[in-house]
Amino acid sequence: MKSGILSLNKGLFQQQARIITWIGIFFTLALIIMLPLSILIRHLTIANSEYYPYSTGYQGANAVFDFSFPFQLIAFATFPILLAIILVSFMTKKAATDFMHSLPFTRQTILTNTYIVGALALLIPIVITGALLAILYPFLTDQFYSFLDIAGWMGLSYLIVLILFIFAIMIGMFVGNGLLHAGLTYLMIFVPASIIVLILFNLQYYVNGLALSNYAENLMTNGVFFIRLAMLLEDPFSLLEYVIYTLLAAAFVAISYIAYAKRPSEATDQTIVFPFFRYLFLYVLTFFAMLVSGFYFSEIQQGSFAWTLVGYLLGAFIAYTILQMILQKTLRLSWPWKGFVAYAVAVALLLIPVSFVAGFYERSVPEASEVTSVGVNQMYEERSVTMKGEESIQQVIELHRKLTEQSVRNRYNEEYISITYELNNGKSMTREYRVESELLSNLSEELRNNEEFKQVNEPIFAVKTYTDITYLSITNPYNGEEQRITELDQIDELLNAIENDVKEKPSRFYFNYRSSTIGEIYVNRKANNMDNYHSYLPIYADSTYTIDWLRENDFSDTLILPENIDQLAVLTGDYESNWMEIDEVMYGGSGNLEDIPGSKFITENPEEIEEILTASESGGSEDYIIIIPTTKGGGYQNFSFSVENAPAFIKDALPAQ
Repeated sequence: MKSGILSLNKGLFQQQARIITWIGIFFTLALIIMLPLSILIRHLTIANSEYYPYSTGYQGANAVFDFSFPFQLIAFATFPILLAIILVSFMTKKAATDFMHSLPFTRQTILTNTYIVGALALLIPIVITGALLAILYPFLTDQFYSFLDIAGWMGLSYLIVLILFIFAIMIGMFVGNGLLHAGLTYLMIFVPASIIVLILFNLQYYVNGLALSNYAENLMTNGVFFIRLAMLLEDPFSLLEYVIYTLLAAAFVAISYIAYAKRPSEATDQTIVFPFFRYLFLYVLTFFAMLVSGFYFSEIQQGSFAWTLVGYLLGAFIAYTILQMILQKTLRLSWPWKGFVAYAVAVALLLIPVSFVAGFYERSVPEASEVTSVGVNQMYEERSVTMKGEESIQQVIELHRKLTEQSVRNRYNEEYISITYELNNGKSMTREYRVESELLSNLSEELRNNEEFKQVNEPIFAVKTYTDITYLSITNPYNGEEQRITELDQIDELLNAIENDVKEKPSRFYFNYRSSTIGEIYVNRKANNMDNYHSYLPIYADSTYTIDWLRENDFSDTLILPENIDQLAVLTGDYESNWMEIDEVMYGGSGNLEDIPGSKFITENPEEIEEILTASESGGSEDYIIIIPTTKGGGYQNFSFSVENAPAFIKDALPAQ
């Protein structure tokens, strides 16, 4: 005979199941619409179409996940948390709480039933969807997924929704309001990692060499669960991640049992149930808002310490006040100033150890004997190239030491440089600096003359390893004019000339955009064997070996050389302020340089043209603009140069503004 307790357990299970039945139904429908139904519709479309092949977006990605992946993520991020909120909503209402706790069950039994009901409500829709995918599979014209894909999708999908469900249940043990339960659940997924990232963003102006992009990317990618899920196709979970997420889920379950056992029944009228977590909620979110506000003011004022402090005070004051309103459940707030003062003092005291750590971080430069390899990159540089030579390592370390003393922390008119060391102990060390352009040019000149540095950074050395080059295109980057070199002997000779130019001068790595190219060489290779990074070789005005070879072999007609220019004009000012007037004449008007409004110097003298082109080698400037009409298709090319590099006859004819 069944005991009364077991019968009531069954009744409790049925009661909770009825509460969330519609959530389970909607979750099932959402998955069916996104996967089996959409795949069936696609199959019917493909049956009458030969131009709609299917291919996954990422190599090796689970095909079921890849199909409507963004919509699956939205469902996974919504239904488990909604389910958890509904299942523990009785704790936010006094009558419901009193009723549940008057039943002949321990709190442990109630919570266990809650977990079981929720887990089944999430499992059943996934199993039904997987079964429909398996039934549909034999009838598909394009069987782009396999039974193994279905099994993998079911397992991983269930793990994702179960983790989010457990996490939301745990959060529910600490709150007394359903709306706050939802908001706090999503907030706590983002806030922990975001706080660390915001601290780094706020420190970037005050800690020299802080590897912000390196740390921030890793923290946001691995520390925010939703962001990690968004990268699942291109970077599936590792075995270690499966273990970590499983252990976290177990920890969340344990915390929820402990919290529920200690939760007061009368806490339904409290926003945050436990006093300690009430303070944690108040001060952590105040700190978070303070960092956001401080970062905003730092960005718009480029690191102004005074404005950053204003941002901190405003952010902290506004957040503290709003959070107190939430905790006290009233807009008629008696502002607790003592708590705010205590918070401000605590934050100020934190600056003391932070300053010591920052000082140690800034001065930390490894010894050459500790380094196995070193990489030097620009901002957003995706290549991972390293140097292992003793001379290269020593030169980078010397550059690093100089940068610790001479780099700057504002962002205007700067170069970005990142240094990464691989150390003997298996660890890595990264530093990032923003340096004034001319300063970095001087500090890095010795390194940019280094043969190994050129080997890994100058594309000509990679191009010379290609064995499948079909032809070289000598092009004018401004009007598309082209000459082709198809003879293999001539290709080898030209590549040797480019290599000689590179060997004789410091590498333009960091500064290639500052030098005006007079032409470009595109390396065309056999089909399906293109290397996008190394397929382009610029030609500069000081590429003497390259230019001489092209002239001698009649391949210089497309280059921006004095002999190829009939006429040019020099204007004062910067291009950004004058481009509309220039375009109106050169594209929509007569195309004559004389019709460009404003003061200008027009010349057809080859010697003057050569001097002006030489002056433009230094790159962009706000002093003078060069306008060269194109000989093909209309329009023009523009360059610029500074007053310091201006020829004397330009200074006489057009004094800089």
